[in-house]
Amino acid sequence: MTDTGFYSRVRDDGRFREFVLSMDRLETIRDAMLFIRRDGLIIFSEGYCHPRDKLVGNIIYAPDTAGAKRIFGLPYASVIKHKTSGNGEETWVDYADQLEIYRRLAPEAQAGKPVFARYKCLFDLEEMVGFVDHRRSLAAARRLKPEIDDSMGKIAGMLGIDVGNIGCTGSMALGNLETAHDFDLVFYGTVREGWHIVDQIYEITRDPNRQVWEYGMFWAIRFYDDWGNLICPFFSYLDPGEIPLPAFEMKALGPDAVLTATVADDTHTFYMPSVLGLQGASVNGPYPVPEALVLYHGGLRGEYRRGDRIEARGTPVEVKTPERAYPAFLCTHLNQRRKL
Repeated sequence: MTDTGFYSRVRDDGRFREFVLSMDRLETIRDAMLFIRRDGLIIFSEGYCHPRDKLVGNIIYAPDTAGAKRIFGLPYASVIKHKTSGNGEETWVDYADQLEIYRRLAPEAQAGKPVFARYKCLFDLEEMVGFVDHRRSLAAARRLKPEIDDSMGKIAGMLGIDVGNIGCTGSMALGNLETAHDFDLVFYGTVREGWHIVDQIYEITRDPNRQVWEYGMFWAIRFYDDWGNLICPFFSYLDPGEIPLPAFEMKALGPDAVLTATVADDTHTFYMPSVLGLQGASVNGPYPVPEALVLYHGGLRGEYRRGDRIEARGTPVEVKTPERAYPAFLCTHLNQRRKL
């Protein structure tokens, strides 16, 4: 990787010093954490299982002299969203198109990827100059901007949770505090506590005016709160023992196939990855009946609930954990499924 001099330009920036931690303080990699590479690429971690000394993630921002976003005082462009010509609204970049951008920005990060990282990158942790902690960043944002502190207090009160168990990701986690009504929030708790929040969101979004429709689709657990803030929730396991896939290996059993099944267990539907227990499953081809559907992308968090009948196109796989091995079905793109 070419040394671009990025770190020497940002290490004394106030926002960088306030929001970015040095890598020697990293204890564990959680889903939806942000990492900053030596050349300035900003990476969004995906899931909880990462090969030793590696990071599985997506590039979400890249330094760009023509970029409209300022991070650490430098111009950046989004990799996952593009401005449309005309009204200035953002459009989502399809995973396959994101992958082509990744190949241009960091071609070496496409080598040796596990099967579940088809549309992601695999980085060396030693290439990172820092990372962002969800809850620490939100505490800093609340301290620096009273409007954010007020909003977080209201949201915590509305959901009946401790504000200290809320963190943030996205640009706000990097110190970009200009947009105070669009929050990418990370809720920490047990699975039971997560369901306390998600059940409320399901009830809130019964009101069409509180639903979020973006990029041509309905987002199951995004919502508008009582004050018009757009909330995009992520959930982080507080008890590591509840993570269904904290360490595992995954092997493809053959080419892509089609699964039909009923969701029997939706315990982890709002996490990334979403691991859904199945019943009545069938796959076209000579494959064992899968026990679980693994959605290894964040686009459908909270979408599937117990009793949903689904059809999915993806990869029959064997999942091997320290405890056991079992057949499963993997989807890595949100367009690979539909409800029946």
